[in-house]
Amino acid sequence: MPHRRRAQRRWRGRNPALRWDLQKLALRARGARDAYDVAHSQFWCDAEDGVRLAGTRLGADRDTAIVIAHGFMAYRTKPRWRVLAEGLAARFTVYTFDMRGHGQSAGACTGGEKEVKDVHAVVAYARSRGHARVVTVGGSLGGIAVIGEAAEYRDVDAMIAISSPALWASSDSKMVKRMTWLFTSPVGRALARRVMGTTINLEWGNPLPPADIIGRIAPIPVLIIHGEDDHFFPATDAELLYGRAGEPKRLLILPQFGHAEDGFTPAFVEQLADEVEALVTAAPSR
Repeated sequence: MPHRRRAQRRWRGRNPALRWDLQKLALRARGARDAYDVAHSQFWCDAEDGVRLAGTRLGADRDTAIVIAHGFMAYRTKPRWRVLAEGLAARFTVYTFDMRGHGQSAGACTGGEKEVKDVHAVVAYARSRGHARVVTVGGSLGGIAVIGEAAEYRDVDAMIAISSPALWASSDSKMVKRMTWLFTSPVGRALARRVMGTTINLEWGNPLPPADIIGRIAPIPVLIIHGEDDHFFPATDAELLYGRAGEPKRLLILPQFGHAEDGFTPAFVEQLADEVEALVTAAPSR
């Protein structure tokens, strides 16, 4: 199709600065730059379906390890997720990683269905390093993944879900509509891949939503965190998750807190670290 090639050449010729900016953003999204300011080392592990995952271990050897699962179109060195990882590493050993289809990891994003396997792989890796307790922390897409992982494998000592939806397709917010367009539109998927380095898989096995499985996690302690200013999912999603979770459980609806990483400030991270300490105290013996 020569007319398409000519159009592409015209676009490239007229927008060299924009093209370079997009390339730099894509490289950053793939985790090409190591951006941590605390002691750390890189690790690799494989999900049970063979997807290769890239991760970073932060902090000293401690009894409690935290596994962090990021949100859609994020990556482990994204600035706000870095604030979370580095802040928690002051008190715990942190394992943060790129979920499938994101950053330096292989595979393709499935909207939370197969990301459960990613969280499980990193939890197993943390266990293999000798930690007495492992706590999962996930935001948005990561929240879906940590709920699913704890419900299916029951191998963690506590689970924290931040800004997670409770049901599929329950929100008609503008941001959810944009996210749906990215998943379902060929142009949207190409944009996600070229600009943010996120590869999307359209296959969907229609798994049970978080609200239908969170009750299976008990007696593992559960903490649900949501922001009053979340522009993706309403706080009623958090209330539904809390209502269906078994004991022990805790719900935090935070004022002036947006969606997931929007609320990751040093003050929030310190509060979250205190919550982790309380959760592991309430965790059943293994």
